Amino acid sequence: MNPTPAAVLKVFALILSRRWIKQWQKTHAPARAKKKSGARAGPAPPAAKKPNNPQGFYERIFSPQVTLWYLIFQRLMADHTLAAVVRDLRRGGANRLGRHGDKKLSDRHRSRSTSGYSAARQRMPVALFQDALQHLGDGLRRLVGWGQGPSAQAPAPSQRSRQLLEGSTLCVLVNRNLARAYPPASNGFCVTDWSQIRIVVGFCARSGAVLSATEGPATSSEQSLSWSLLEQAPRFTVWIGDRNFGVWSVVSKAAHQDQDVVVRLTRARARKLAGGRPLRSGEDRAVSWQPSRLDHGAPGVPRQGIQGRLIYVRIRRQGKSIDLFLFTTLPAADYPVALLVQWYGQRWQAEVHFRSVKTHLKMEQLHVVSADRARKEFYAGLLAYSLVRAVMWGGGAGLEEKVKAISFSQARRVLVDWLQDWGRGLLKGHAHDLIDTLLDEVAGELLPRRRRKRRSEVRRVRCRAQKFPPLQGSRALARRKARHQASMATLSQAKTQ
Repeated sequence: MNPTPAAVLKVFALILSRRWIKQWQKTHAPARAKKKSGARAGPAPPAAKKPNNPQGFYERIFSPQVTLWYLIFQRLMADHTLAAVVRDLRRGGANRLGRHGDKKLSDRHRSRSTSGYSAARQRMPVALFQDALQHLGDGLRRLVGWGQGPSAQAPAPSQRSRQLLEGSTLCVLVNRNLARAYPPASNGFCVTDWSQIRIVVGFCARSGAVLSATEGPATSSEQSLSWSLLEQAPRFTVWIGDRNFGVWSVVSKAAHQDQDVVVRLTRARARKLAGGRPLRSGEDRAVSWQPSRLDHGAPGVPRQGIQGRLIYVRIRRQGKSIDLFLFTTLPAADYPVALLVQWYGQRWQAEVHFRSVKTHLKMEQLHVVSADRARKEFYAGLLAYSLVRAVMWGGGAGLEEKVKAISFSQARRVLVDWLQDWGRGLLKGHAHDLIDTLLDEVAGELLPRRRRKRRSEVRRVRCRAQKFPPLQGSRALARRKARHQASMATLSQAKTQ
């Protein structure tokens, strides 16, 4: 399916228009007002001269649309500081987002202080970012041409939504607030200075964009976190996961949600499903996956057997043999073994997508001081990443091979320049023509062709020697150790004299 500029423009409508945010505010206003009124005790206060906003937002310079715009734009820019946002605002970077007829935002905001933007970020609820990511995922499904079909009938195999299920971790320097939500890692002897945030993401198998995501403390397993993704995804979604998700709890939850899976199994689990009978390469065997006493299912899912297919294929790659054990709930009539093996081969792209999220967008380490801010940074970063992937999909004309040939880092730079020019009002013309120009420019940012196969190298990092040793523990503990070492050195010097 060749995406049109109009289809890509609908994806951008999340941050380029005020309609979706206004709808979200109207939907969540009754619940927020009811919660606020229920907490108030005593008689109602007298009416104010100016009625308060029922959504809880201030319609000032940093409106919800401007704040969401800059939270996404801040992650796309090379400079992620708050000062860079204020500097861009004073230069007119968000003038198009202001109300028509009002004074320009660049003329209204003359202060260099970042307190206004910082307060606006704190007012933004996490639920808005979660719903924005879900809303963007719905638009991306339509962009790549995936339909949901009738309510009682699954779509064709080529139109079924496929998500690559993968998990990872993000780190943040721990403090008292973060330690309550994300306990720091421990090896049994000491506690580290870093909290780990466990994340589970569902990537689009075609465009690579994020269709669903969740987070939690490192004490939560990736399997239990994936249950919420399966609940949010539409019916007939196909989940593709590695051996970490090839467990009964994930498979049963997907079947309970009228979804299907293509997951890899460990050799021991595959032998148990085969009943001890030997498997031959290319074999497709119907099995019933019964839960064991160690399998912990999702809440509300009955503990019963899951009917599916056990597939074994021996693949020869780079002179080595790989035994691939797959379990799927898809019917054999419409989904042959060769197609399922091809679909599972796309799972490695999830590792590449995580590299783009962590390295290019610099999300491997979050610089935050609260758990609420960490969640907002996480979802805002995924929104920024998905926008780049949507532009790459449009620039590649909807062909997966062409999309893979486009450089993510170059596409991000082109998108940042385009957003800056659009926000300042430098781009004139129809919106469809402007998006078409953006897609043409992104289509030319191709990765260099490798004439020969690149040799594999050992993973090493070349770094300069640091002048000071690394800090371990709190600074107060480091000061006590330094004073103790200084006193011991003085005592030793006195004894030698």
